[in-house]
Amino acid sequence: MEQKSSIGLGLRTAAAVICALIVLFPVLWMVAMVFKPADVMFARPTVFFYTPTLANFAYVIEQGFVNNLITSLALGIFSTILVVIIGTPAAYSFARFELKAKEDLFLFILASRMAPPVCLVIPFYLIYAKVGLLDTFVGLSLAYMTFNLSFYVWVLRSFCRDLPVELEEAAILEGWSKAQVFRRIVFPLLRNGIVATSVLCFIFAWNEFLFAFMLGGDSVQPLPVAIPKLITAQGVRWGEVAVVGVVSLIPVLAVVVLLQRHIVRGLTMGAVKG
Repeated sequence: MEQKSSIGLGLRTAAAVICALIVLFPVLWMVAMVFKPADVMFARPTVFFYTPTLANFAYVIEQGFVNNLITSLALGIFSTILVVIIGTPAAYSFARFELKAKEDLFLFILASRMAPPVCLVIPFYLIYAKVGLLDTFVGLSLAYMTFNLSFYVWVLRSFCRDLPVELEEAAILEGWSKAQVFRRIVFPLLRNGIVATSVLCFIFAWNEFLFAFMLGGDSVQPLPVAIPKLITAQGVRWGEVAVVGVVSLIPVLAVVVLLQRHIVRGLTMGAVKG
């Protein structure tokens, strides 16, 4: 019996390793491309042993991609903070209070997230052109906040509905105001759900292309918009594309690793109780 158990464990481990290698193979290949010289990039047969080069990094730095990286980080962080500030009270209100046509309003908010981005970016462009927010950091941040806010409210509402209402009622009986109840009881209990949902919103903002391309212009260029600069008349600079791709993975991986405990708890709570 013990032998069968060890064999089963070994088979499961082997299957997990194979799945991990399949998933990570494109990433590992891209990491290898970062250090490949141009003359061996597409050599046939494939060259596995070569002299690494840092020329791809030098070109990326010379072309100002560091500024694009900083712009992407700033947009993602600032828009996510706005989403958390506005969306957390909104999600709690939808979960706890009786509002007129609440379900219809909530469905409208959810439907705005399901709409194709091209349906929203054109009105944004026309409005921004009128009010002077076109090609500005604030304008693009507000656009990011808008399409992430509905997702945030939709997900966090389920977390709010799963909180024990008895704690809030007991605090109110003690004389606490609703604002105090939200700040001292609800917000700490929602911490894991807020972190998990806000990380997803940051990733959505980090990967966004269409809004940044249409509303940012030449003044505000996050990383996804700047990548096409590597498609030149001489061809695609694949080594430099690999550098940008690897660098763009680092902030997302860093956020996930640093907040892993909160993300797992938040997603698990939502999965079990939702």
